[in-house]
Amino acid sequence: MKKITLILITFLLVTGVSGSYGYFVYIYDNDSSSSEDAIVRDDIVEEEQSETSQNQTVSNETEEPEEENLPFETVGIFRCIEIDSEQRCWQTHEPSASLQGSPVPLVIDLHGYGFNSTEHRRISDFDEVTDDENAVVLYPDALDFSWNSGWCCGESANLERNDLGFIIEMVDIAIDFHNIDSKRVYATGWSNGCAMAQALANKASHIFTAIGCMSFYLLQLPDDNYSPIPIIELHGVADSTVPYAFDASGGLIYGQVPSLQTASGAIQNLNNWKDMNGCNGLIPDINEPGTLFTVEGFSDCTNNAEVRLVTLHFHGHNPYSEDARQESSGFFLPGSQVPISTSQIAWDFISQHSK
Repeated sequence: MKKITLILITFLLVTGVSGSYGYFVYIYDNDSSSSEDAIVRDDIVEEEQSETSQNQTVSNETEEPEEENLPFETVGIFRCIEIDSEQRCWQTHEPSASLQGSPVPLVIDLHGYGFNSTEHRRISDFDEVTDDENAVVLYPDALDFSWNSGWCCGESANLERNDLGFIIEMVDIAIDFHNIDSKRVYATGWSNGCAMAQALANKASHIFTAIGCMSFYLLQLPDDNYSPIPIIELHGVADSTVPYAFDASGGLIYGQVPSLQTASGAIQNLNNWKDMNGCNGLIPDINEPGTLFTVEGFSDCTNNAEVRLVTLHFHGHNPYSEDARQESSGFFLPGSQVPISTSQIAWDFISQHSK
């Protein structure tokens, strides 16, 4: 074996296969490279990495199949595509059991303003919440830490960035690439991500089955092509960032103010969706009071597209148990000390629905 190896090495050196030689040297040096270097040179590194990224959530992710012409580019722990000349990326949670047997649900989980997919994945806990049904969960990243969800918030709204097109293409890729039940495609999210989830319901109701999100409202006028789908929104009465009563003051934080047609609050948002979903009754026919939270809503709606509001009695803007920290600024919002899982409440509602 030693002789064969020596001959091979000698052959490479003599014939001048400098690309192969340089490739192996590069991989050897990669152990000391920075994560930024690895992303810039992902065409070499992405398939050779042996260490888990420090931002990657430890889970039972499956290895990327060795196929040519994938519908995305792999960059570290991310899958990326190009939308309007901008690179758009997401993380994927895919339980091994989802690769075989019956098709599984797909969940799009959207981070809030100023946060990113890694931080949101840590606090929302949708990986574990959905594991019983082997759901595939995608955690996309907004550019400039903001989603163009309507009148608020941040640079993506100012630039009218095509976040809708990005998410729809990401969903199409997931349906083609994974073992997805296209009749069970859901969206969830927090804050600006919740507003984006409701924008997906409004603009892409033909794709999404149901929406369940936290701490924001629909920030757009109803779309002409909207077809009713079930909606649940969870909101803390102690939310000072996006107030429970009226969101205009929350918009002032970002220098953006809604029109009278798109201004809302938790109760108004419930009624807006009630009207969009063609629900009968002037007052909610569902009223479930509780010590930690109250559920109210409408059940007699077009397409069985029921509407719910979960009022969280002791929550602020962060609806999750874990503290939320912005990697970009260091700002954090303390997690709730209330012994409930808002992600579980949202999942229990949306997962019962199918197209």
